[in-house]
Amino acid sequence: MIKNLFLGLILTLIIILISFGYLGLKYFPKDALRTLLLLDRKNLFYALLSLFSFHTFDTLRVIVLARALKVKYPLWYGYLVSLVNTFGSTVTPAHLGGELLPLYTLSRRGGHFYQILTIVTMKGFSGFFFYLLFLPLTLNALLRDSRQTKEFLLVVGALLLFSLTLFLLYKLLFKKDALFQKNFLNKLRRTAFRYFITCKIFFRTKKKEFILALLLSFGLYFSFLFVGIFLVRAFNPSGDILEIFLDQLPLLYAIFISPTPGGSGVGEFGALPIFSPYLPEDTIGLFVILWRTLSQYLSAFLGGLIFLILVIIDYKKRHAEQSH
Repeated sequence: MIKNLFLGLILTLIIILISFGYLGLKYFPKDALRTLLLLDRKNLFYALLSLFSFHTFDTLRVIVLARALKVKYPLWYGYLVSLVNTFGSTVTPAHLGGELLPLYTLSRRGGHFYQILTIVTMKGFSGFFFYLLFLPLTLNALLRDSRQTKEFLLVVGALLLFSLTLFLLYKLLFKKDALFQKNFLNKLRRTAFRYFITCKIFFRTKKKEFILALLLSFGLYFSFLFVGIFLVRAFNPSGDILEIFLDQLPLLYAIFISPTPGGSGVGEFGALPIFSPYLPEDTIGLFVILWRTLSQYLSAFLGGLIFLILVIIDYKKRHAEQSH
């Protein structure tokens, strides 16, 4: 796992450097410092508060699901889990690390494996409901402006196709045997069946907790979207909150389905046509860099440091036990 996370981290950093470099060269203001100093501080503070709310809702969701299964985690540890999850999601394709790392972080504080697996499963399942229920609004947002939609779909589609092509080439060149030996459909069937049974049992016996987890998931995604809303208003205080909220939905879906680690590249380039109607062209590059840093990369950086510290602590503890 550590090796895959390290490789994912290197790939993510390369994509971030390329995308941020492009934005800096083409869409950066001449006087970036003056632009930053002129930002509306109140909305900038609200953007930071939305980021804190994102991790708060994520923390409370884990705690609610855990306590429904008779597993207790302190509030402060929940924030660590949330930050480490963000790191895992950012450095793995299709955000897979956001589901794998909780198995490690939560197991450190007790609980059986099946309990932790159920917590992670229900966490992901509750988040899926947001994407399901907001799909009609997302489609409506895409239909509002045909020019903006065409530009957005062209950028995202090209990046998705490019990243998938690179992934398949990597598999064919370096993991050819593994690619053809895996029975993908059978694996998908078994996984879907296991998730269905787990969710069915949990929903039947823990209805109140499940509904509360759904509400917390909605709060989590709303908080993420409000980071973008308040940051836009820091640049442009007259930006309409509802319009910015709706326009971000297709970008949220694009980042979610992106095969690149954490949606890197897709998030940066996909943001250009989404946010450009609200911002001058010479500030859009600075905005996107700030938005991606604040909404994801800052938390991922902190989560990576926490994960490294936890691994070192556990390694030293295991080594001390073996010595005795």
